[in-house]
Amino acid sequence: MNDTALESFAADHAAWHAEVEAARTAPYGPLSPIAMHWLTADPQFFDEVPGRWSVDGDGTVSAELTAADGVTSRDGSPVIPEGEASSTEPTTVRLGPLRGSDSLTLQRGDRRIELAARSGGVILRPRDPASRDRIDYAGTSPHTPNGHRVDAARFVPAPRAEVEVASAAGTDRTQQYDSPGTAEFEVDGQAVSLILFGSREHDDLRAVFADATGVDLTFPASRFVDAEQTGDGTVVIDFNRTTNPPCAYSMSATCPFPPPGNRLPVRIEAGELRPGVAAPAA
Repeated sequence: MNDTALESFAADHAAWHAEVEAARTAPYGPLSPIAMHWLTADPQFFDEVPGRWSVDGDGTVSAELTAADGVTSRDGSPVIPEGEASSTEPTTVRLGPLRGSDSLTLQRGDRRIELAARSGGVILRPRDPASRDRIDYAGTSPHTPNGHRVDAARFVPAPRAEVEVASAAGTDRTQQYDSPGTAEFEVDGQAVSLILFGSREHDDLRAVFADATGVDLTFPASRFVDAEQTGDGTVVIDFNRTTNPPCAYSMSATCPFPPPGNRLPVRIEAGELRPGVAAPAA
């Protein structure tokens, strides 16, 4: 790249990362969860939200609430049917069913109550703009953008349904993703490949991976990067735009970990650094 192209490349990268940080620090973004609870068939109380909560085998959530609890839908409409609300006696509200990766959100004042199907169960995750993670967030540094870290990879079709991967949701929890194939390329002369998730038809391919920079620079558990189709049998992976997963910032995240083949033995020094790590001197 000439100097003008490098300046444009750096400016585009800075604008992209500003958008990533804006989404991360949004009032109800990845920094806002204050807890994560797995619902069971037995009704439970949770400190962060009113009422008692449970889920049946079909994924239908039951919430035992009173009118005084102040829980509404996102648009402010009541969740307790008109005529059934009592300020003292709980009414059972049924929500869902939630299956696969379905989710819905309720509201109570400034706090949101997210209900989401994850890893074969249903979680209740309160989100609060005043969460400690959001208030204390000091920003994430990226590597200096490098034009050499934009890789044209050979796409190898290998459709697989429901590839199972480990999850930040817990040691006994997994997630499944469909994969249309792999991306094959070289890093410093070494051949590597990444299993891609998503759909070629919807052009939403991405890799969940980790690499050797996890020892000292990047988040070791997982990194995310998109893969763009070109139409000539290749995909372009701009590792400069690799992001950290939500679990890098919150103990209440359920993000996926890489499949074993996506833990690369090479160093990909591009994209976001581990939270709290400063960019290396150029």
